[in-house]
Amino acid sequence: MLRFLILLGSLFSFYSAISQAEFGWGVEAYPNFSHRRLIAQTTVPREEIRALEALETGRLSYTAGLFGQWRGQRAGFQTGLRFMETGYRTIRTNISPDDEPPQGAEQKREIFRNLNLEIPAELQFFQKMDEKNHFFFMLGLSLAFNLSNYQETAFYTGESRQVRREKAGNDNFTRIHYSFQSGMGWEHRISEGLSIIVQPAFQFWPTALLKDTEVNRNLYSYGLRLGVKWR
Repeated sequence: MLRFLILLGSLFSFYSAISQAEFGWGVEAYPNFSHRRLIAQTTVPREEIRALEALETGRLSYTAGLFGQWRGQRAGFQTGLRFMETGYRTIRTNISPDDEPPQGAEQKREIFRNLNLEIPAELQFFQKMDEKNHFFFMLGLSLAFNLSNYQETAFYTGESRQVRREKAGNDNFTRIHYSFQSGMGWEHRISEGLSIIVQPAFQFWPTALLKDTEVNRNLYSYGLRLGVKWR
């Protein structure tokens, strides 16, 4: 946490240095592939860890929101507010007697969804390609507040599926998260006041998903951030 506070202070110092820079605002979407890194205490048997590693996999997720950007000639600072839907899932497995599946169901899949409200703080470094195109590198942090969490069970009958959804109690989940993120992108100016942004990005959450458990997880994602900016 101390390291995070130091980095956050550096970001705001950088913001102060460019406070007279050009301001722009926009909307963005981040379709991504989210996954988890397994964390297990030494008391957990290796066989159980191997089974979980084989069982759990990633899934498609998304983030969307608004941003504000202060930009100089070569550097910028960006923040905003994002809604994030993330998580992971299991592979398909055979139905067990305890599942109480719909009639005809043969397989199932567990899907874990985590809904967060995120505030990013990003440094951006620009390299001019021509008058309308700029390449940039992004490095940043973000804070997120966990809103709610869901566990879905998808039952498969052939290729058709039926989903049961259950809201998980927030008490077992960490409420405040922080992440590191990076990416490289391209900004294209369509007109004097309008630009589009395309940015492959990666995000990793060092804070554990759950509280006080022998088996825990860190979430991460990689995908393509798309934005439209006005100034």
